[in-house]
Amino acid sequence: MYREHRSGDLRRLLLSTVTTCAILAWSPVAAAQDKENSKDSDDIVVTAQRREQKLQDVGIAVSVMTADSLRDMNVQTATDLTRAVPELKMNAYSSSQVVFNIRGVSQNDYGDQQEPPVAVYQDDSYSSSINLASFPTFDLARVEVLRGPQGTLFGRNATGGAVQFISNQPTRELDGYGSVTVGSYGQIITEGAVSGPLADNLQVRVAGTRNRDQGYIRNINPGQPARGANNHWALRGIVAWQPTADIESTLTLRYMRADKERQAGLYSLVASCPNARLQGEVLAPDRSCAYWGTGPGETGAGYRNDAINPARGGDPYSTAATDPSYVDRKVFGADLKIQARVSDAVTLVSITDYQHGNKFYTEDGDTSPASGVYFTQGSQIDQWLQEVRLQADLGANQLTAGAFAMSIDGNYTGKYASLFYGYDPTVAFSQNTRSFAFFVQDEWKVADRVTLVGGLRYWNDRKTGRYFGSEPSTGVSIIFNPRQVAYGSFGVIQPRTGIIATPADATPVFDGVTARALINYKPTDHVLLYASYNRGSKSGGFTFSTGTPFPGSEAATLNGINYRPETLNAWEVGAKTRLAPGTTLNLSAFYYDYQNYQAFAQYSTVQTVVNLPAKSAGLEVEFATRPVRGLTLQANASFLDTKVHNVELPDLVTVEDHRLPQAPSFSGNLLARYEFAVAGGTASLQADAQHSSSFCFTVLCAPVERERAYTVANARIGFAGPANRWEIAVFVNNVFSERYRVYGYDNTLFDGTVAGVYAKPRVWGLTGIVHFGA
Repeated sequence: MYREHRSGDLRRLLLSTVTTCAILAWSPVAAAQDKENSKDSDDIVVTAQRREQKLQDVGIAVSVMTADSLRDMNVQTATDLTRAVPELKMNAYSSSQVVFNIRGVSQNDYGDQQEPPVAVYQDDSYSSSINLASFPTFDLARVEVLRGPQGTLFGRNATGGAVQFISNQPTRELDGYGSVTVGSYGQIITEGAVSGPLADNLQVRVAGTRNRDQGYIRNINPGQPARGANNHWALRGIVAWQPTADIESTLTLRYMRADKERQAGLYSLVASCPNARLQGEVLAPDRSCAYWGTGPGETGAGYRNDAINPARGGDPYSTAATDPSYVDRKVFGADLKIQARVSDAVTLVSITDYQHGNKFYTEDGDTSPASGVYFTQGSQIDQWLQEVRLQADLGANQLTAGAFAMSIDGNYTGKYASLFYGYDPTVAFSQNTRSFAFFVQDEWKVADRVTLVGGLRYWNDRKTGRYFGSEPSTGVSIIFNPRQVAYGSFGVIQPRTGIIATPADATPVFDGVTARALINYKPTDHVLLYASYNRGSKSGGFTFSTGTPFPGSEAATLNGINYRPETLNAWEVGAKTRLAPGTTLNLSAFYYDYQNYQAFAQYSTVQTVVNLPAKSAGLEVEFATRPVRGLTLQANASFLDTKVHNVELPDLVTVEDHRLPQAPSFSGNLLARYEFAVAGGTASLQADAQHSSSFCFTVLCAPVERERAYTVANARIGFAGPANRWEIAVFVNNVFSERYRVYGYDNTLFDGTVAGVYAKPRVWGLTGIVHFGA
């Protein structure tokens, strides 16, 4: 049952957090000195402020997965991170289309031209598109999840936070590894890396992975292949060169290819019917849908098969769709980072980055044998980025200042068609972005245990949009570009009344200022208390729909193409504590106040982004301990209370307050790992579990978009040889085959079904790893 939580409960939690922080500040346990060199959170180094610092010394809520934890939790793609970080969610109808969500901050618009509010970085390379941000994870040193607005140093649209994927770097000695994983559904994953010196001042590292399987969604039609199959590979090459003692340059090249990967049209079959608000409800087996004029329990295509309908106890991992569904993707990236030490106190950093992405996505989305609903996307994106940073160690001050410039050129095609009633639009559009920014941040140690942090960033975006959509059966053609904004009959464009938008709206300029103010206080060596204000912003843009409007809605569609920048004012307090050797407890509480929250919604055939007011509050707890040798215990929890105001439902009459998408009131995870010596090596036993309370997938929160609470458990058993030179492990993910959706979308008005994608059922695997060199 989807239910709102009273904001008063969160206020009491926030108050208790502040009280707890004060108690911890003077706790005798926290003040105890640790003489052991234990491997806990206090040893983890992060770059959350663009320089290396210990995790427990940074007044920012950061979750970190090291190389060991990534391996032990079988993280193969960026989306697998959600198993380890309860505050991190995702919205994914395909491996090529992933939108991260932190603390309920997300944008579910699936257009490739949109920049998500959770910034994704591969090393120092920012990925501006959700297409560029979806990639396999391999040969990583760690992953950092920065929670909350990062508007000063990671300023590009990072209202929700940032996720940094940090690669292993070249080594000065020969080093490397190779691994093979075999598992369910014929999966074979190969991965490896080799690293070493080519000269005294030149090192190189090359890594790659290949992932292929047969698919986990059975097609009940004879001769049709299974869906949900992986078929991709990726390479990364890093060259590090030190031409002088004061200059270090790093060139990183990346390439990823997915070849007709059957990661499209992964939906289960659930028949639905619109209610009085034109939102989908699950259709009972004995009920007919007047909207579609079909028989009892049938979809809009008149199809019924209860054996594959999970709402009637059927198998969500079977489909009756017959038309091809796949994705082709090519992504290339090149990143050059140069660090020059100007003096003992000053370092200059230059980052030059280029990324190119090509994608074609097609799906048969109605899950029935009939040719009904089609969705296609084509995109070509070119992105250039240049950033220059000056970092100065001035004793009591750590100063970072810099400038940023970026260019994004994208060309796109799309189609959201329903052949059930002959609706077959043709859509093409482009979007160009020219952006620059200036930023400065200073960390001032005003006293031995007190540090103040202040930062500002000014950003400026100039965007140019061009859109053309045409649909013969409705007789609608619309156009939006710097020369003309108009609509007319099919194939004939003429200006019409009711259009407020002008050609100038196709070349808007957005700008703003983001800020950070933070105070860190360390009452003891093992306790950090912090309080911060962060102002984040996300640029405005265009909603270019893959569907055209029906007659009578053309003017409203053109007038709604532009949306304004989003601003988030965030207040946060927290504590990072080391209670004993190997035991840490971190707490954070926050309050978010949005101006012009960018909410994605679909009305009839048109996708749009609207600006709405929103608020959010939350409490997060992270606990880790090593009570005895070899035993690791972890527990994380997140509590959320969110509200989006004035949400207009598809009937265009009803207005309600809803929760933020994918913002469960509670989520958490547990992990236990035990290592012990045996037979000259080290054996390990690991179990972990994640739980989420109910939530909605979109801000419209149709009944069919509400997901129930679920709990997922995973297990792993491993054995490593002497000095960890080799290891074998067996793992099981989703041990109890919990059925839950990772994507839900109300498709009722298009084909009388729910576009729901279920997480994989129970899968097993066997992994072997061999290390060589240093």
